[in-house]
Amino acid sequence: VLAVELLVGIGIGLVLALSLERSLKGVTEAIYGVASGRNWETLPEKGPQEIRLLLRSFNSLIDRLRLMEETRRRLLANIVHEVGRPIGALQSAIQALINGADRDEALRRELLDGMEAEVERLHPLLDDLAKLHDQILGTLELDCRPTKLDQWLNQALIPWREAAQSKGLHWRADVPLTLPTLEIDPDRMAQVLGNLLSNAIKYTPSGGSVSVAAGSDEQTAWLRVSDTGAGLDEEEQKQIFEPFYRSQRTHRFPQGMGLGLTIALDLVVAHGGRLEVESEPEHGSRFTVWLPRGGVVN
Repeated sequence: VLAVELLVGIGIGLVLALSLERSLKGVTEAIYGVASGRNWETLPEKGPQEIRLLLRSFNSLIDRLRLMEETRRRLLANIVHEVGRPIGALQSAIQALINGADRDEALRRELLDGMEAEVERLHPLLDDLAKLHDQILGTLELDCRPTKLDQWLNQALIPWREAAQSKGLHWRADVPLTLPTLEIDPDRMAQVLGNLLSNAIKYTPSGGSVSVAAGSDEQTAWLRVSDTGAGLDEEEQKQIFEPFYRSQRTHRFPQGMGLGLTIALDLVVAHGGRLEVESEPEHGSRFTVWLPRGGVVN
């Protein structure tokens, strides 16, 4: 009996060993496939618990690699599309000048003005690419220092108030003097605020309203930018922070590469906060930045 039990045990051990060997061989072949760029397929999560955990980690890695590759492809496609347009316009204007258009002073001036405008269009695109480069490489550095929130906010709002009023928008800012002092990077947070206000002003028609509010409780401080523009439906709200996203329904964010809100979200998260949107079609949008008070110094 003992011999039979021993043989059964050995048999079970051999079966398990062979099964384990086959599973490990499959994982090894899949890893070589990924390394060589031939195959990015996920594997069935079968086998002993340890193998299933290994396969789960491998599949998670594959999903991340697929996402990175898709992001890379979209980035290249957007670069070609967005940079190609102004370069094409510049090429046409240069060819016209070569062909003698500069002999007509009015036409020459028009072409030069157009060339200048196209070059200006390239600047924000290049800025977005530089910021995305930092984001991808994980070099999003912050220079945090004690910042009195109300003083910083009132100063940061000055140019945006002028921009809103010059477009014929109603402007309102509610900035309590009781806002705390936080450890933030004021320049990076001004970048976040500027992105939110730029969008609000750009896509709210004349006669509409743009407002800024701020407040705090025991754990958080918050900044809110509201507008009475076209608004966003539920599906758009789910995608609005994704790289390169631009709404087709409302033509919101038609210029640039659709990176502004992605970068703004990354900057807020780097501060330990979160960025949320509430919106309804034809009733405007409200973007709220939440910052933890863990950095409060008084």
